[in-house]
Amino acid sequence: MSPFLLPALISALIAAAHILVGGREVARPLLQGQSLAEVVTLTHYYCWHLVSATLIGIAAAFAYAALEADGYVLAVFGTIYAGVFCLWGLVLVLWKRQRHVDMPQWVLFAVLTASGLWALGA
Repeated sequence: MSPFLLPALISALIAAAHILVGGREVARPLLQGQSLAEVVTLTHYYCWHLVSATLIGIAAAFAYAALEADGYVLAVFGTIYAGVFCLWGLVLVLWKRQRHVDMPQWVLFAVLTASGLWALGA
């Protein structure tokens, strides 16, 4: 069994959480809000969809690496992206003086990064 199945599963779960929970908790209230200009609201909504597509792409990269021998470079790409997302989540919380418990997304990407590194080294 390919070690890339683990990061493929983790990244698929992160993508599903983003789409399902994020849709309910972030995207829907964003669209229902009246405090931002429409162009700002729709730009944020567009970016939310870009993140959805990126997360699906990371899951697909790891899944391909699990199924095909020539997919190693895609797993490297997925691991790098997960690491960058993790680091940005940590930096943003510190920069904006938030609490890590209120912005825990970085933890998901730390787990994904660790699983990607493990699979790359296996």
